[in-house]
Amino acid sequence: MPVSRDNERIAKLRQASAHLRAGGPARPDLADEVDFVLTDEGARFLNRLRWGSVAEQSPNLAMNVTPELRARLKALASENGKKLDQIVQEGFERYIAGTWVPPEPIKRPRGSGSETVNLNVRTDAGQREKLRQLKDERSRELGFKVADAWVALAWLLEEFGIPDEDVL
Repeated sequence: MPVSRDNERIAKLRQASAHLRAGGPARPDLADEVDFVLTDEGARFLNRLRWGSVAEQSPNLAMNVTPELRARLKALASENGKKLDQIVQEGFERYIAGTWVPPEPIKRPRGSGSETVNLNVRTDAGQREKLRQLKDERSRELGFKVADAWVALAWLLEEFGIPDEDVL
């Protein structure tokens, strides 16, 4: 997501573009913005803009798992020639269509001391919106809170045949 200095820079770059097209008088301030884009900092600026767009279309979804489970899921996806993102998208499609429902979430015992890390996947913004719209109704139907991260993780576990006890 662009920060305020990025928004100012975007506006000046647009001005520079319009100015160059019109062939107006010299504008060193606009030339500085064009020169900036050619620097290392400019490359980072452009990268922030690109990732802002990616984040809007494909928001990140973090699932809290053990390091072992994260490594196992990544390896299994790779062995099957797929990305975890694709597999989660398939699970979301089935959940939204009502052809699959996740089991009740697995709870780690308090104080278990299990180390956890995030397993991050990029998701489809449209699917995430549909999940939000279904959340209350499905949570009432199933008798537990249906979180996006649990839907994704439960689908991955089912797809790869990983038993619940391996999640803890």
